[in-house]
Amino acid sequence: MNKGLLTVEAIWFLAKSVAANPKASHPAYLKEAVAKKFTAISMVDRKDLVDYITGKTETNANIDITVPALGFVDEPAAVGAKRGREDAGGADAAPVARALRTRNSALQCDTNFGAVLDFFGAPRGSELDGRGGAKKKEQKEAPVPDIAPLKTDRFADVTKNEMNREAFGKDFADLGIDTEGGFLDAARPRALPRLSELAPAGPGGEARASGPAVSRSSSKPAKPRRALGEGARPIVIVPAGYGSQVLFNMYNICQFLEGEKFVTWDSQHKAGRKKVSAMKFKRRHGRPQRVEYEVTDKAPDKRDREGWARVVAVFVSGKEWQFKDWPFPGADEGDLVSTFANVRGFYAQYDTDKPAEIIKTWNVKTLRFQKNVRHGDRAQFEAFWEEVDNHLQLRRSVLKY
Repeated sequence: MNKGLLTVEAIWFLAKSVAANPKASHPAYLKEAVAKKFTAISMVDRKDLVDYITGKTETNANIDITVPALGFVDEPAAVGAKRGREDAGGADAAPVARALRTRNSALQCDTNFGAVLDFFGAPRGSELDGRGGAKKKEQKEAPVPDIAPLKTDRFADVTKNEMNREAFGKDFADLGIDTEGGFLDAARPRALPRLSELAPAGPGGEARASGPAVSRSSSKPAKPRRALGEGARPIVIVPAGYGSQVLFNMYNICQFLEGEKFVTWDSQHKAGRKKVSAMKFKRRHGRPQRVEYEVTDKAPDKRDREGWARVVAVFVSGKEWQFKDWPFPGADEGDLVSTFANVRGFYAQYDTDKPAEIIKTWNVKTLRFQKNVRHGDRAQFEAFWEEVDNHLQLRRSVLKY
């Protein structure tokens, strides 16, 4: 900057001009400053000052924040001294100045910024509301007229069940849904039907609820049918293969799920253990009493709906053909999204092995075992049962698990 000090008004007008039109030329700014009677800032000082006040630069060598504010005084002593110097022929006589504010005097001064607020056009204290915003002029709200609803007998001869059938389907009334009830109605609590409570599809291909049925010719309720899988034994499926990528099969799965320890299947095979296709084991983890499960390497028949309602988990081998003839949409084509949404998938591997690439695209839980150390097996055992419980709770399963 030049040797003279700039006023806050000049700096404010420059900042206002740049903010309003950043691409305006400097001559346009000079013309506007002269027209509005503000001190114009030269082009030499303009760039550094704009960079400083807009935050592009944090410091500026030409700005000294320690200089006190100066004011020119017209005191008799000062005037006399000035005249004396002029009479003595001082061509560069300068006006006498004294510091109007120092740091200590500024701290002791009155903190009334009314003049500054007036300069910038800000509202005064009496014009502010309690949150610091300008008060709005009070306006009287026009009264809202009470308009009575129009009465109609358009549906007087139509029963609610007929309306529900027309709007939601012919079987809506048969589902036992109370259209006037709600979940927050303590006097008449309602619960959504479980998926496992749906009976097999009827002749028309539509599933119907399996809850208590009411005879249309009698007020006595019909005997309720047992829902699919209700209270039944859960099933866990394991691979039937013996490859190096398979850590669990029928040789060693029960030692893990029931005995809570991991032993290799090949060690069981070499020890002469006989392989069977299905067996039962009793779970004790997280249960006060043991609960019976079933494990098999043969999936139920594709048409066995009750059997598939019992399948809760599967250990995958990384081969798509493992899911051939499974009843879920897309399973035959290798699309297993629906399969792993209905059955919780697990992939077991050693921590030194890399999983098959296709495993990364499947929604399965990976259980990692150390190859030569067994103290980490317990964590994988607990992780398996936690995932199974979460899956069954999410599906509100009625199996005995």
